[in-house]
Amino acid sequence: MLRRNRPNYLETLESAQRLAFAPLIFQAAAAALRFGLLRVIAENPGITSDAAAKKAGMTAYAAEVVTDMLVPAGILERTALNESDENRKSGRGLKTTPTGDLLVYDEMTRANFFFSESVCYAGLAFTREALAEGKPAGLKAFNPGWKTIYPHLPELPEEAKSAWFGFDHWHSDQAYGAALNILARMFPEKGPGKLVDIGDNTGRFSKAFLLRFPNAQAVIADLPVEVDALSQRPELAQVRERLSGVAIDWLTSDELTDRPLALGADLYWMSQFLDCFSEAEAVSILTRTRRAMAGNSRLAVLEPVVDEQRHRAAELSLAATSLYFTVLANGNSKFFNGAELRRIFDAAGFVIESEHPDLGVSHTLFILRPRNAS
Repeated sequence: MLRRNRPNYLETLESAQRLAFAPLIFQAAAAALRFGLLRVIAENPGITSDAAAKKAGMTAYAAEVVTDMLVPAGILERTALNESDENRKSGRGLKTTPTGDLLVYDEMTRANFFFSESVCYAGLAFTREALAEGKPAGLKAFNPGWKTIYPHLPELPEEAKSAWFGFDHWHSDQAYGAALNILARMFPEKGPGKLVDIGDNTGRFSKAFLLRFPNAQAVIADLPVEVDALSQRPELAQVRERLSGVAIDWLTSDELTDRPLALGADLYWMSQFLDCFSEAEAVSILTRTRRAMAGNSRLAVLEPVVDEQRHRAAELSLAATSLYFTVLANGNSKFFNGAELRRIFDAAGFVIESEHPDLGVSHTLFILRPRNAS
């Protein structure tokens, strides 16, 4: 029952309207960012809407419509009236709020925002269909024929592709340095000799690994489209002689044991990979990985654990990304909670040797060994 006389009713009403108009607020913020209007205001606190419009190359009308939306949304605020302007013709100035400053200057916020805008927004119109069918119905915003997003990442429109990789790289990069320090302690004498990097897309972690361990070799096991592209990536030139690839589609019956290059490595690595699959698929992938490992091999899994976060902002980001998985990526995966992830490891025949939480913004590094291995 709705009670209008309860405490904080007006604040609650405002919060509800903010949700009701959230798509309009988001698009106004996106326009302000893309036009450069928000940065103009951030760098010129107290500037009028008309003056900001000229600097951003917008019409006065367009800037006013956008700023009128962003003020009650808490992204901008109006400054005091100019008391020397007796006729009040110049109007109030504008400045960014702390939230507005984050949109302009904070790398994490910007990576998340542009991912939502360029990758997710159009497809989210099909959320109900995706939930009902268990398929990524939102992919039709890019191509109705796509079954999952992963084989088609190179085909995304340039803005969406840049936002997808920017989002993925920012969140994983924050944890890589700490994870590499942990791996170095696992192999204190000369470091791991060989890495099999499962699902690395662009080879970003393999490059960091090879730079950290100059005597090591790395093998990337990924979809054919990603493996084929490795030789074309100039950013890998520095480590190319120690880097190779094997193609595998984990959604088929492909076995890692059929790829000799991927057998018996010192270390196997998965970063933000298992969350791209359902629980049953994750168990299957881990089981097939275990079969390729030697008795002294170890598997390192870097994953955000949704219910073990230090901050609400991280929990919110993970929950939102899980909805992206549902609507646009594959239709059946999400970030796992701690109990789910540990159950998956056990079902695949692994024992957790150690856990290292709070790496980067939201990640935990799990070091696993095959059950009954030394």
